[in-house]
Amino acid sequence: MKTIEIASLLSPDLKSRTSVSDLLMYVKSVHDRDVRIDFANVQFATRSFMDEYYNTFVDDHGQLGDIRVESVNLPDDIKYMLNVVSQTQTGKKIYEDPANTTIHKFDTVAEMLAHMKTMCV
Repeated sequence: MKTIEIASLLSPDLKSRTSVSDLLMYVKSVHDRDVRIDFANVQFATRSFMDEYYNTFVDDHGQLGDIRVESVNLPDDIKYMLNVVSQTQTGKKIYEDPANTTIHKFDTVAEMLAHMKTMCV
């Protein structure tokens, strides 16, 4: 099993979705069927990084083609962010509307502006 120290490979601050693409290319280049991505020494990760990481490495139960990927040593805040991201991956979102307001959808900015003008007093 190959262990990749993500903080050493990318940065202790994981900020961009494109970094996940770099990580993916590296994972594929190691030619190992079992890869462990070690988050030790990671100090920060943006939500966008974790969203892309989830979609690339965690979704589909860590299977990346014939490569099995395991995430280890996630700091508590990174683990929390990954959990939050995982809850947003369920598809269409259902919004409860306690105020019973009306939602308007527009095809163009011009339509939205025309509607906004009707709201001016």
